[in-house]
Amino acid sequence: MPYYRYTAIDKTGKRVSGVLEADNESQIIDLLKKRQYAVLKVQQVSTKRERILFGISLAELVIFSRQLSTMVGAGVRIKDALAILSNQLVFSSRFRKIINHLVVSLETGSTFSEALRNERVFDSIFINLVSAGEEGGVLDKSLEKAADFYEASKRLQDEVKSAMAYPIFVLIFAIGVIFIISFYILPRLIGAFGSIPTSGIVSFLMNVNGFLSRHWLGSLITAALIAVGLIIFMKTRFSMYLKELLATLFPPAAKLRNMMGIERFCRTLSVLTGSGVLLTKAVEMAAAASNNPRLVKRSKLVSDRVKEGASLRQAMIEAGLFPQIVYELVGTGEETGKLEEVLAKVADFYEDQVRVGVKKLVSLIEPMLIAGVGGFIAFMAFTMYSTIFQLQQTIGR
Repeated sequence: MPYYRYTAIDKTGKRVSGVLEADNESQIIDLLKKRQYAVLKVQQVSTKRERILFGISLAELVIFSRQLSTMVGAGVRIKDALAILSNQLVFSSRFRKIINHLVVSLETGSTFSEALRNERVFDSIFINLVSAGEEGGVLDKSLEKAADFYEASKRLQDEVKSAMAYPIFVLIFAIGVIFIISFYILPRLIGAFGSIPTSGIVSFLMNVNGFLSRHWLGSLITAALIAVGLIIFMKTRFSMYLKELLATLFPPAAKLRNMMGIERFCRTLSVLTGSGVLLTKAVEMAAAASNNPRLVKRSKLVSDRVKEGASLRQAMIEAGLFPQIVYELVGTGEETGKLEEVLAKVADFYEDQVRVGVKKLVSLIEPMLIAGVGGFIAFMAFTMYSTIFQLQQTIGR
């Protein structure tokens, strides 16, 4: 069926637009009128593809999956449940618009998983959980598993952020102190002597200060563009390779990142296998969700070995990426037919290990930051004192 891009005014008076698949233009117009939309324009397009820069935030996905799970479990039709959620102010206007698109897609005859896939903002884990629930007639249970999964992910993410809040504050404070000393106090102090050193750290800082003073607007715009570029880059899948590289420079961080990858892999695999997703497919999806480049790279090997008839335990041993305890527990889960439960327990174990690891890492970072700030300030004080002493001798002559 062809795709049609529409522009309309909804019942609240807001302009809305989107792309839908339908047999003809009249079907799109009838559908929009049923939703009390005032149709402005409908035009056939060659494809639904749109450039998507950002996905959905984990916080919104947690609320969405839990509320949807609760309503579907209570017997509310999926379309009616989405219609209710589309009016919830707890979601951003962008996400409410996405939910409205889902409702319209369902009314055109798409399944819920197809509607999710067409929006291209939901991750593959959520889409496949919904798809498996639809195929097995247990959509409410699949949505509940999805809600539990995303809540666990959000809980761990919040704990890591909370633990890192103080070190980040110290780092920002240190940068502020350095900036004030270098570009406010130092120029005034040196200016009092009427001459500027031609060499050394002080000369470099004075030259930088002069450049920023002359080109402050361009410098501000450049800094803003760099910040936006970094934010966008950190949301892409390529950022995980940079994080992996930086983690290798600090062994405690590398160990913590590895544990987080294993926790994410096991929890995702537990949810997917428990929802009926094919094991070979679930392994690759779980590896992608782990944000660990080594797991992503070797997941294909694990998947291929399982396809050849090897057990998951044997395939994971051959991949050589997991600790011995993971192999043994996975083997036990396969033998007892409780792989889902065992993987969930392994994930819980590593979640606890990550919590402990984060606390240890913070205990290392805090004194290092404080020592670094103190050392830099002491260095700047010594440099300024030496420069001032030299300038005094020059004046004396």
